[in-house]
Amino acid sequence: MPTSSPAPLTAPSDHGHNALARAVLGCRRHLVFAGLFSGLVNILYLVPSIFMLQVYDRVVPTRGGTTLLLLTLILVLALVVFAILDAVRMRLLLRASMRLERQAAPGILLRILGTDAATTGQRSQAMRDFDTVRGTLTGPTIIALFDAPWAPIYIGIAFLLHVWIGVLALVSALLLGGIAILSDRVTAGAARDTQARAVLATREQDVSIHGSEVARVMGMRNALITRHLLERADLVRRQAALAGTSGQFLAITKFLRLLLQSLALALGALLAIRQDISGGAIFAASLLLGRALQPVEQILGAMKPLAAARNGYRDLDAFCRMPGPAIYATTLPVPTGRIDVRGITVRAEGSDRALLSDISFAVAPGEIVALVGPSGAGKSTLLRVLSGALSPDAGEVRIDDASLADWNREQLGRYVGYMPQSPSLFPTTVHTNISRFQSVLAGESEQLDAAVVEAAQAAGAHEVILGLPNGYATMLSMADGSGLSAGQNQSVALARALFGTPTILFLDEPNAHLDSDGEARLVTTLSTLRARGATVIVSTHRTGLLQAVDKIMVLRNGTIQLFDDRTKVLRPPSAGPVAATGGAR
Repeated sequence: MPTSSPAPLTAPSDHGHNALARAVLGCRRHLVFAGLFSGLVNILYLVPSIFMLQVYDRVVPTRGGTTLLLLTLILVLALVVFAILDAVRMRLLLRASMRLERQAAPGILLRILGTDAATTGQRSQAMRDFDTVRGTLTGPTIIALFDAPWAPIYIGIAFLLHVWIGVLALVSALLLGGIAILSDRVTAGAARDTQARAVLATREQDVSIHGSEVARVMGMRNALITRHLLERADLVRRQAALAGTSGQFLAITKFLRLLLQSLALALGALLAIRQDISGGAIFAASLLLGRALQPVEQILGAMKPLAAARNGYRDLDAFCRMPGPAIYATTLPVPTGRIDVRGITVRAEGSDRALLSDISFAVAPGEIVALVGPSGAGKSTLLRVLSGALSPDAGEVRIDDASLADWNREQLGRYVGYMPQSPSLFPTTVHTNISRFQSVLAGESEQLDAAVVEAAQAAGAHEVILGLPNGYATMLSMADGSGLSAGQNQSVALARALFGTPTILFLDEPNAHLDSDGEARLVTTLSTLRARGATVIVSTHRTGLLQAVDKIMVLRNGTIQLFDDRTKVLRPPSAGPVAATGGAR
């Protein structure tokens, strides 16, 4: 397990809009040398043709056994050098891929996990695009690019043997190239449509799997099965049609290649009969034609992967040009917990509808503030803005008089506890979730274990965790804490928020799935947080927590309706602001 902070947070390419371009330029030396070795490799590809030419023109007529032995030794030596150069070329490309990973992956992951400037889809796609680009450096596509410039050279050498052999090589390359381009144009639209439908079918099936309980209970199972079978049948028909068309073009290509290589032999024999070329040149012509066509076939076969890599690089470069999180902000003093909110406005994505409108207020260090209001009032959105999980469209949040943008978020995060509306637990152990992955950075220790248990006890989750199959070592699955009940998920998420004795906490409905005993423990926890001077902002739709808070903020339609001391807000016996909030979120 790593025992020190990993390189991603200190890599020089973590900031700046051209981090990807710099990483690619850093691989330039490897690519240049790989290109040079590719040239030597392609020159040595000519050795078998030259060997055959010499055998038929020198050894057979003279019956020179010594000459044959010498030519064989030269052939073996040249092919050994060929193999070494080819291996070195691949090693250079592998090193380029690894260098690109080291230099670009940290900055990309930092943007994926640390900024909200991009959409969820863009962030999900970014690393897949990067893997596509990086994989291109080690796959057949890059080899095809290095070998492609040699196709004209082989055709030129064929012209040196005889002009008609050169013409045949040129016509063959153009013919195969034209068929490959035609195949791509004919199948491109169907391939895109089939791929899109395959992705959609997979997503819909995943949704049905997650909703299988509802489907069984409400008698929707057979209808869903029929729907998926119809989708799969349509997808299979499309895939079969696409495969059939591609197969026809592939069969034509194989037929023409074998025919053209045989015609090269026939043409060489005809020219030899006319004594325009030697007997050895007959076989050399066939080998040269095959070698001239190979780069053409390689580059045409690599067109789709190359297009995917080009599109991936374009999208990834645009993603890397988006504003990234600041990781070099000046380290500020430990926050005392004062929060100032100035003119916060948040609009719904893709519209002008305001989720929050000109929100301004201040919270003193050590105060506990409850957010209440009906569904859609903006409570969760406000907590996301306060915690820095969501950037507002206008206004700012200041912690201890410093704007959130001025804080080093990793430093500030050590003093902030955040429990979102969805627990958002990660697919690792309960211990690692509560410790905020500190064991990954600093390794396991008794001090870390003690801090994890202390946080779990403060959240009332210790006994719950001990009741799990493997206690704190229980592994959670990908489905946001799958395997735990909603209440257990919340208990673990609250323990994570309390880990490290934070001075500022943002809790979104922490009592939503708690029973009366659990809510009583939470009230005690809030009292303990007040006693040690922590600032807490908590949203709730149940009045049980209100006895533990200092102030209450009533939100409605994204605006503050009332913000005052708890005693003043709760004064109306029945028709007061809290009574009017109902039980919604």
